[in-house]
Amino acid sequence: MSSGTHWLLHTDAALPSEQRLVHVQDCSPFASALMARHPQWQTTLSEDGRLDSSTGPSNVRLGQWVGEFKLDIALRRFRNQEMLRIVWRDLCGLAPLGETLGDMTVLAELCLEATVAYHDQKLARKFGRPRDEHKTAQRLVVIGMGKLGGKELNLSSDIDIIFAFPRNGQCDGPRKISNEVFFSRLARAVINSLSDITEDGFCFRVDTRLRPFGQAGPIAASFAAMEQYYQREGRDWERYALVKARLVAGDIDAGARLMQRLSPFIYRRYIDFGAIEALQEMHASVRADAERSDRLDDIKRGPGGIREIEFLAQTFQLLRGGRELELQTQTLAQSLNQIESLDLIEATSAAELRSDYTFMRKLENRVQGLHDQQVHQLPHGDDLLRIVRAMRLDSPNTLQAQLALVRDRVTGHFQSIFPSLPEPEEQSRWTTMWRGMREDMQAANSELQQLSLGPREDFMQRLQRQVPSDRARRRLDRFIPVLLERIDRASLDPTALARVFDLVVAITRRSGYLILLVQHTPAIDRLLDLFSRSRWIADKVIRYPALLDELIDPSLGRQLPAPGELQQSISRILTISTDTEARLDNLNHLKQATMLRVAVAHLRGVIRSDEVLSILSVLADSMIRGVMLLAAEEIRHRHGDLAGPQPDGGIAGIAVIGYGTLGARELGYDSDLDLVFLFQAGTRRSDGRRPLDAPRWFGRLAQRMLSFLTASTPSGRLYAADTRLRPNGRAGALVSSIAAFESYQLNDAWLWERQALTRARFVAGDETMAGKYDAVRRAALQRPIAAPVVIEALGEMRAKMRSAHQGDTVSSKHRLGGLIDIEFIAQLGVLSLTPNQAELLAETNTAGQLRTLQQVGWLDATTARELITTMIALRQARLMALLGGNASAADESATIGTSISAAVYRSLFHAADDSNPGCDPGSNSD
Repeated sequence: MSSGTHWLLHTDAALPSEQRLVHVQDCSPFASALMARHPQWQTTLSEDGRLDSSTGPSNVRLGQWVGEFKLDIALRRFRNQEMLRIVWRDLCGLAPLGETLGDMTVLAELCLEATVAYHDQKLARKFGRPRDEHKTAQRLVVIGMGKLGGKELNLSSDIDIIFAFPRNGQCDGPRKISNEVFFSRLARAVINSLSDITEDGFCFRVDTRLRPFGQAGPIAASFAAMEQYYQREGRDWERYALVKARLVAGDIDAGARLMQRLSPFIYRRYIDFGAIEALQEMHASVRADAERSDRLDDIKRGPGGIREIEFLAQTFQLLRGGRELELQTQTLAQSLNQIESLDLIEATSAAELRSDYTFMRKLENRVQGLHDQQVHQLPHGDDLLRIVRAMRLDSPNTLQAQLALVRDRVTGHFQSIFPSLPEPEEQSRWTTMWRGMREDMQAANSELQQLSLGPREDFMQRLQRQVPSDRARRRLDRFIPVLLERIDRASLDPTALARVFDLVVAITRRSGYLILLVQHTPAIDRLLDLFSRSRWIADKVIRYPALLDELIDPSLGRQLPAPGELQQSISRILTISTDTEARLDNLNHLKQATMLRVAVAHLRGVIRSDEVLSILSVLADSMIRGVMLLAAEEIRHRHGDLAGPQPDGGIAGIAVIGYGTLGARELGYDSDLDLVFLFQAGTRRSDGRRPLDAPRWFGRLAQRMLSFLTASTPSGRLYAADTRLRPNGRAGALVSSIAAFESYQLNDAWLWERQALTRARFVAGDETMAGKYDAVRRAALQRPIAAPVVIEALGEMRAKMRSAHQGDTVSSKHRLGGLIDIEFIAQLGVLSLTPNQAELLAETNTAGQLRTLQQVGWLDATTARELITTMIALRQARLMALLGGNASAADESATIGTSISAAVYRSLFHAADDSNPGCDPGSNSD
């Protein structure tokens, strides 16, 4: 076990019961004084079993105390008795940290709720009930901030709260006052009852400085005033503070509406790199404050202290919470869990942060439990020895060493995850060069020529036309010198340089990305390398700058998502939000980010072309399943349920069939989806207010799926979709019953439609429907057909395709012996042999079909191997041409092996023995 966690063996162990009283009296003078003043409290708590159980504070007990005493007396005595129990259980090792923090939070909430209710009734008797212009009664809303909002109150924490109320108006009593005056009086009465010091002490210190306009603002504000403030005046530190905001008392339902309205201010839909700069400045300010001589021993605010861990977690929440909705949690423990599950930090780092946070929060509690004081520094003298015993360590030196180790580790984690922004070099060559570009292009020309910055004039003109904001200009001043230095190292050609400048212009209006790149300079190097090698990648990143986030990851191009991980990501997107537009946008971003990772891996030779096609096909399958669930949810909402969801996430009664490259699992970077929708007909109608029969219900479902697949969002469009391969093409219904599909395939389908079936497979929907579709496909493809008819029909079809692409004689796809010829060879073999060779039905992939054709003897091993090798080489050339943006050069280089595939094609479609469908085309391959 590491030295950073050995203390847990001591502090988590429960003390023997006979040692507990003496230990509590020794380690907490505060608890000892409470027992001396109220000796019956320990007896009562012990007899009730609450010292030995996790039964927390109860509003029933508080209500009894309020009935017996005045409110203020009841609050303080209730709080102190509960504090005795909480301190006892903590010091005796009976309560884990989560229980201690949770009980303190519940205690504060109960006291708040009781106080609000008491003073609300008192004021209402005097002034009447506050009402809006519609005479609707209004109630106070109390928002917990900080550790109260995070359910993490420590033993002597103050409570940060904001008071609000739904709408303006006036009270309905005889002495009319405005709602604002009523709720302001109520808020101040609550504060006084909780925080005034009496002979019984205080209940909770209350801090309201986090409200709009701080101490200068009204103590209670209407929802409209709060929303207007955060939209117009809200600052980054207020967004940071609101991450912890939680409704803790008053009108919870009304407060939920307020928090929903404030959510867009707190969490931005796109990864908010613009907040990095403000957060860095905030952290620098906190760090500078922490490094004051009187703060170096501060457990909370000092370097590597509690606040540092909180800052780390909340920064991830602010940056990514708008897209990763599971990060929208108030508790630190949950946020760390989600940050780890999203792979934003390593599991070992997350585990160490949890351990270190637990250590420091326990230590903080025991420091504050000494005298019920809100302090965060280790004491001296006898009190320090008490803390050592409370932590059950052997000496102050051991405690100091353990604390130093923990704080150093926290600092290291923070600096590795959020390194400080480098200060710009005022006199660097690159800074001078940028100033020349910005202020006097002509004077800078001679110097700039050293970088061969051909597109610079166009870049500067476009930048000037854009009129960047002052903030964007400052960020450009920080970013461009860094970029110029790396451009010089990379020696980019003018074309690649123009792409880089296109990106800079594109992100200047969302200049937070500039800070992202400054903070992660290795990402700039990756960007320059990829932009120089791939126009496709450059175009994607320029059009969708959110993809810059992927460039931060050093594993880009090395770690690709498994099918299960993709499905989990899609499920998370669908479950953590109910907004269709946001879900579609997140699905599009996931698709774009996955394709970028695949493209980078392909470009760097980590994966082969056949693996690219397979991964992109799995991605499409996953997206189709996700869109199906999204569409079904919408149809059910409108028309009720016709067939419920399946255990595997499919929809009962429907099958989505993928044809073409999707069906063959050969989907490329720019492929569209050929889809056919089938359903199980029945007499049942949906059970909603506007019921539909099965054809219309499934028709609406298919229409919504196509709409979602093809809808344009800020993160792009999922896919272009083509449904013309359905029975009767455009003239046919969008969805076909499985019975109608079977009848059409067996009685009316053209030969080319049977050919299309060789590359068609079940993609999404009901697994029982998959079996029914497979049976129809098997029956259709196993119907005997004369070999000469197949050869003639496919030959004529290929001739028409060749005629339509007469000018395309060198491409990897259409050239003689190219990809289409190889596909036709495989399809001819499948159509010819399937009536007698059922094993050919198992494959829809061209390579798999060629291998099976070899196994049944239709191709010899050499020919099959040469065809597959040629196909892989041609696909590699085609895909790399698309990535690089130079199709003709790549296609002209893709000639290896096509002479063999061309010879095989000619032998089959021009010189084959028509009477022998099992002839060996390899015998004439030369």
